[in-house]
Amino acid sequence: MTRARRPRGREVGAVSAAAVGVAVLLLVVAGSVLELGSAVRAKHAAAAAADLSALAASRAVEAGRDGCAAARDVARQNGAEIVTCRLDAAVATITTEVRTPRWWGRGWSSRQTSRAAPASYLDGS
Repeated sequence: MTRARRPRGREVGAVSAAAVGVAVLLLVVAGSVLELGSAVRAKHAAAAAADLSALAASRAVEAGRDGCAAARDVARQNGAEIVTCRLDAAVATITTEVRTPRWWGRGWSSRQTSRAAPASYLDGS
């Protein structure tokens, strides 16, 4: 039976230092991927809220109600806030914003704009 020889000098602990370095690098990469995913999610959530809010505003105006109030309610239900609400007759142009939680001292926000008109505008009635 032979005994394993221990390295001498500078090589003691070199693998441990490399493993710690790789672990830190992996943590930074994982954090960056999570941060990017959070920003992409905010973009999609803002777009969906803008689309739904514009549709709600347009339908509310056609029903004789306040379109911007309807848009605010729908945006709030979708985790967004209205930045601008413009109504030209029953054509609604809505801009929404979604903000992400702050990670590492930085948060992301995304603004998306959407426009909606009633179906009667398309067929000319």
